Amino acid sequence: MKLKALLRHIRLFFLMLFDREITVYASSLSFYTIFTVVPLLIISLSLIANVPVFEEQYAKIQIFIFENMMPVQTAAVAGYLESFFQNSVQLGVIGFTTMIVSSLLFFQNFEHIVSKIFKVPKRGLWDAITTYWTLITLTPIVLIASMSLNAYLVSHVSGAALHALSIFPFLLLWGIFFVIYHIAVNADVSPKAAAISSFIVAVVWGIAKNSFIQYVFYNKTYATMYGSFSALIFFFLWIYVSWIIVIYGMKLCYLINRAAQRGESQSA
Repeated sequence: MKLKALLRHIRLFFLMLFDREITVYASSLSFYTIFTVVPLLIISLSLIANVPVFEEQYAKIQIFIFENMMPVQTAAVAGYLESFFQNSVQLGVIGFTTMIVSSLLFFQNFEHIVSKIFKVPKRGLWDAITTYWTLITLTPIVLIASMSLNAYLVSHVSGAALHALSIFPFLLLWGIFFVIYHIAVNADVSPKAAAISSFIVAVVWGIAKNSFIQYVFYNKTYATMYGSFSALIFFFLWIYVSWIIVIYGMKLCYLINRAAQRGESQSA
């Protein structure tokens, strides 16, 4: 019986790998990320950075976000994003309204994708807005608090313990994925399923990031054709690749969670 269940899970896993809808989901989320999530994240981060107690960690948070959002040509993309923030403070009513509408569309799209992957009913619009808006606005606070803790530990430890802290960015990334997989779904997701899938995604993310860096370093085609504008092209490409990884992680989380629920129902 256990062998049949294992074979069934392996079959579902391979079907998941060749799911054509994943690239469609990633394309849709990438579009909204560029026009909604990135601006909201930068604005919320910059507003929090105006609090004097957080000023010291602001630069470190920027580096962490930029290195994960754009692992290559970080300085160029950071310049574009910084320019965006300088312009965002001059947003009028129309610009602010457009950003709010784009945010609602992103939340609605993300909720649709998550509910379809986990085969659960969608949240109500207001519930979805409050959940995802909280995730976006709290992310900078969590990052700042985590970086502050890391800075404190670095200043108070030495030797092997100091080298052990080099894994901190990975743990932080793992934690972010865990929260997304555990909270974003309108259903009970076991912490074990969220932890396993988010850990695998964090590892794959790191491998993909290093591979992407090597790809950009050795592939000079786009840099030759587009010049400095190639930084934005690579930025868009990395956002797309990132969403593919995240959605595969959701699929994996769903399979692990479903297997755990079936195991509990059979043992009951």
